[in-house]
Amino acid sequence: MIPEIILNRLSRLRARERRVRLAWGLARLLAIAAGAMLVACGVDWLVDLRTETPLGLRRLLLAAQIALWAFTGFRFVVAPLRDPLSDRDLALWSEGKFPELGHRIITAVELNRPAAPLEGMSTELLAAVTRQAEDCATRTDFSSRVDVGRLHRGAALAAATSGLALLVGLAAPQTARALLERQFLADREIPRSVAIEPELVDLVRPSGEEVRIRFRAKGSVPLEGLSGTIRIEPKERPEEEYPLAFEARDEKLGATFLATIPPASVDFGYRAWLRDGRSRKPAQVRYVPRPVVQKIDAWVLLPKYVGLRPDGTPYEQYRLRGEIAGPLGSAARVEIATQKPVARGKIELMGRAGGESTAESVLRTQDLAIRSGGLVGVGVFELRAGETSYRILVEDEYGFGNSTPPKRGIAIVAEEPPRVVLLPERFTLPGETLLTDDAEVEGMPIPLGSAVRIAYYCAHPYGLDRTALAYRVIKGNRSSEEAGPEIPWKILPLGEVRGSAEVGPFDLRRGLFEKTGFRDQVEFHPLPSADPEHVHGRVEGGGCFDFQTKPIVGLQVGDQIELRIEAYARNPALAGSPGRSETRVKAFVTQPQFMEWVLQTLKHESRIRQLESRQKGVFTPEGDR
Repeated sequence: MIPEIILNRLSRLRARERRVRLAWGLARLLAIAAGAMLVACGVDWLVDLRTETPLGLRRLLLAAQIALWAFTGFRFVVAPLRDPLSDRDLALWSEGKFPELGHRIITAVELNRPAAPLEGMSTELLAAVTRQAEDCATRTDFSSRVDVGRLHRGAALAAATSGLALLVGLAAPQTARALLERQFLADREIPRSVAIEPELVDLVRPSGEEVRIRFRAKGSVPLEGLSGTIRIEPKERPEEEYPLAFEARDEKLGATFLATIPPASVDFGYRAWLRDGRSRKPAQVRYVPRPVVQKIDAWVLLPKYVGLRPDGTPYEQYRLRGEIAGPLGSAARVEIATQKPVARGKIELMGRAGGESTAESVLRTQDLAIRSGGLVGVGVFELRAGETSYRILVEDEYGFGNSTPPKRGIAIVAEEPPRVVLLPERFTLPGETLLTDDAEVEGMPIPLGSAVRIAYYCAHPYGLDRTALAYRVIKGNRSSEEAGPEIPWKILPLGEVRGSAEVGPFDLRRGLFEKTGFRDQVEFHPLPSADPEHVHGRVEGGGCFDFQTKPIVGLQVGDQIELRIEAYARNPALAGSPGRSETRVKAFVTQPQFMEWVLQTLKHESRIRQLESRQKGVFTPEGDR
């Protein structure tokens, strides 16, 4: 059996060797783990300079470190500690470190272990060698020759590793902490000397126009002298880079930086870099077309005095290409169509406020009512004096307006008095209704006490209100010019006659209904609308009646009567400005004088017709006769 003293000495050696091996292994494990962590943090920091470190790479770095820790821990800590350090090995190691032992320790250990091959050996000799080994073990501390230099190297390595970690932590504590947390897959951003982010992550701009992208930056360094880069990534096109320049100080102790992108129409994502900072949020620019007014329709809503449709709404008149012209008191309805939905729109009514020599300016605006999902806009405005044009402005949901607002003209139509025409005088007998040239006569006198037949036509684009007969008597053979204005006109209002199915349609050429009797009087008949739903009536009218001269007191043969028809428009502003026909002068004669005029006129007309017939016979070829 191995002596107790030798076993104690070997046990002390074993324990110390294990402690040294553990310290040395842990020091190397710490250094390698710290180095691996430093390398992984450096890779993360460098990659994050240009782009977000992929989560897959971070996982790979963590897995590599764990594998390295496991391998190093097993190689430098677990494996050395698993070495049993047998008594034999320790005895050999001790005799190697203490040559003066002369193989006594290993001999005592080998020969005193159980099942030692002792055949043929002297028991006294074995006891003597064992005592000598015990004496040597008593005098020698085997553990004193253990290599403690490994402890010094481990301590130095641990100190260096700790110092480096402390230095990094003191130099950039927030960065170091963030990097360490990121190594364990924490969702942390790496602090930089400059933090930069776009003002808007989703930027919408009009197609084909320059884009100005602004970034807000903060940092621990002066920002005024910095410049950076912005990289755009158009869809299915190569990447492009543009400079990012300082623009101005920001209200919140930062600064704004600006990048200008040339006109384009392809959507793109973008990122920016400024010193060691970069934009982290994904940002993009989307192009949208500006709204365009593709069609303009306009209607003039006629004044109420023109009349109203059966449903009580004003009559409308379509205006080609949106050019508006109508009388004062009218309104205009404008309807537009756009190529894309719009959110709002308005009509700017323009005029020359300072006179014709000044430029047009906006006098007022009228909002458009947006309909049909934003594709149609409708606006109604009254026509006012001084307004000469209008233009259409629309905006989409992003506030982008049409770049070239269409412009159309506005004209105020000055209403003239109605047009009135006296129809030719006709010499007809009862029952004759044909409009032949033979029946037309001029200058027919009036038998004293007889009636004067007057037929007329009148018209006004915005409606006729009433008509009247104006007359005056001129004594003697003076002309109307000689009579002058001293002879006043007398006004005789004409009664309005309504049509009916019994009298048939009204004939404007005769001033009578189709079935009007020879003695029936139609003083004034305005034509109603043929389409009351869409077109207003009373635009044309006329009449044919007999003016009785017998009640006029003091008439004598040789006197003259001057006649004209006056027509009034429905516009109240024209109440004092009637339209007047040409005047017609009639001379009063005796009955025999009248008959003689009739006979002479008929003979004259007969001779003219005979002459025309002869001329046709002379100049007409025989083949055509």
